[in-house]
Amino acid sequence: MQFHIPDPRLFADYAGSPPNPLIDLSLAALGAEVAVIAEKRETELRERMADGLLSGAVEDIADAMQRSPSLAVLRMLARVLATAHVRAGQSRADAALPTTVFALPIIVVGANASPVNVPGALPNVDEFVSLMKAGGALRGNQTFVMSNALASGAVFSLNALHKTLPWWQITDQSAVAVDKTSMQLPANQESVFLRFLVGTALAGPGVDLLTEKDTGKWGMPFTQAFAKQLGGGTLSLLAMPRPPRTPLAALYQGMQAQREVSFQLFATNAIRKFRSSVGEPEAVISAHRTARGGEIRLSLSNPFDEKGAEGFRAELHATDRAQDVAVMMQNLLVECNVESVTTLADVFPDVDSATSLPILFRADALETEVSRALRLH
Repeated sequence: MQFHIPDPRLFADYAGSPPNPLIDLSLAALGAEVAVIAEKRETELRERMADGLLSGAVEDIADAMQRSPSLAVLRMLARVLATAHVRAGQSRADAALPTTVFALPIIVVGANASPVNVPGALPNVDEFVSLMKAGGALRGNQTFVMSNALASGAVFSLNALHKTLPWWQITDQSAVAVDKTSMQLPANQESVFLRFLVGTALAGPGVDLLTEKDTGKWGMPFTQAFAKQLGGGTLSLLAMPRPPRTPLAALYQGMQAQREVSFQLFATNAIRKFRSSVGEPEAVISAHRTARGGEIRLSLSNPFDEKGAEGFRAELHATDRAQDVAVMMQNLLVECNVESVTTLADVFPDVDSATSLPILFRADALETEVSRALRLH
């Protein structure tokens, strides 16, 4: 079933506003009619970003991300920033003995009968390194190490990136220094966390170790070892590692994977609840503009359930396309045999002005609810 959902984010009116060289280079690259010119402008963009990271002056980068005039510009800035981060780190390293810095995104689903704080570090990270080496991770590389810290995405925030640049200078096979972040689990509630293991590997010049599309032979042993080291008793931990990537690429991949797993848990639990009580749920997918940018929401309701709608809110990140998030939701609903799915083609506000609560639509009240759509022109 074909459908289109608009991107709810409000992009800046850049014309006539103070210029930003990074936005200008992005627009020039996107608008170039000749590939070699587009590549040249993108190279200049990457070098400017790398210089900003090296000096710690990231104001232009932050301003460009904030005032992007379009999704295409925002996605280019995010993509080039990931490569500029690597370039900045490599520029301070020994070119004769190149170090590959990688991050391993891990989606952790945890549950416990009582509140518990899961430590933010692995007791024996060498076990995971051995499993990955035996399973042929990083194209079979045998000269890599990882920190035992389970880091949050905050490690890769724009203002913290300059602290990561020394990682590329490590050539003695010692683990990088990275902050760890524990995982707070409430009682009797499944929670989904995103954590990263950061490592370094040595390889010959020009060798790309980060090309794997899946975790191959080491993924399942990794999951089992994670549960054994940090779980036990009534504490249930399911760790789902993703292939290693450069740090910011791992962040983008990890945020997308965390959202998908969170959505799967919400949807399957909510659909099961509806079917066991009032019958088949009806789904509405809608786009909402928020103070942080935008969200794609799924609302589940049933005409025989007067309590309202149950909803999932998917925040849109810099690399996201709204359509891709909506398609992900649609596909899972098809797998769950939900037959009534309505995708709204308008952009809606964040909260209900009468209740100050986030807007979640009931499928049986859409005729009156669509009047809330924002006027975009």
